[in-house]
Amino acid sequence: MVLALLSHSSTSIAQHESEEPVLQEVRAAVARKLGLPTDIAFEGLRLIRDNLGTLVCGTVNGKRFLAGPADKPPPQIEGALNVSVFNYLWNARCKGMSASAADEVFRRELK
Repeated sequence: MVLALLSHSSTSIAQHESEEPVLQEVRAAVARKLGLPTDIAFEGLRLIRDNLGTLVCGTVNGKRFLAGPADKPPPQIEGALNVSVFNYLWNARCKGMSASAADEVFRRELK
């Protein structure tokens, strides 16, 4: 049991270390998108790796954002897209909703 815990924690540490360059890259891309403000505050950054690719979700200066590493896709910050479209992307990728559940919320918001 101890060995299982140790191997899990070392995997988590290694995974965290490999995530940090991606998170730094996304922070820089979001800062560029915002025009490099000096008062930038990131919260709740989360790296998501799934069959659609790698994505970072979080908030910057109180607004939600989604961004892929190496500016692919370019950062999308809440307020830049139609609210329903942004919420659909956020629900499907960041909240981990199934495609059908995200579609249902999207349809409801369009009404």
